[in-house]
Amino acid sequence: MAIPVTLEIAKRQLGLEPDDTSKDEAIGGYIADAAAWVEEYTGHIFVARNVTESFRGFKPVMLRAWPIKADAAPGVAYVDTMGATIALPGPRLDISRGRARVSPGVGCFWPFVDAQQPFTVTVRAGYEDDDEVPGNLRRAMLILIAAYDDDREGGETFEKAEASARRLCSPFRVHRL
Repeated sequence: MAIPVTLEIAKRQLGLEPDDTSKDEAIGGYIADAAAWVEEYTGHIFVARNVTESFRGFKPVMLRAWPIKADAAPGVAYVDTMGATIALPGPRLDISRGRARVSPGVGCFWPFVDAQQPFTVTVRAGYEDDDEVPGNLRRAMLILIAAYDDDREGGETFEKAEASARRLCSPFRVHRL
């Protein structure tokens, strides 16, 4: 697994020859920045990994990270008044319409500490295979990479590229409820 846009693909986007290594370091940075932008904007995780999201007030929650496999095992934890981390038993993961909801397991409950009690949910999220990444997300990365290369000062070219990337990514954006 790797970020879905390789150095070779990025070089093609920039019109560089494959054997030209003069900008490899900079292009590597552009790739990482573009991937981070798309992940932050959409909630889609390119490289599968454990993701921890924070919430307040124990209640069922919708995760932002995506994709999450139906058989993923979420972990829910909080820090008690003595400073000990408490893992809650048996959280349930429900996947429906491109969303992942975590709630207490059958026969379990989440403690009521206070209405603003912070807690975390950790789950494996992301694409296990590069071929699963939607084409629009790849295209958004390529547009951003070209803009990073062309408009290093972050001017008008980058603004237009970012607007294009937003349009491409909008259908994939996961919002918190």
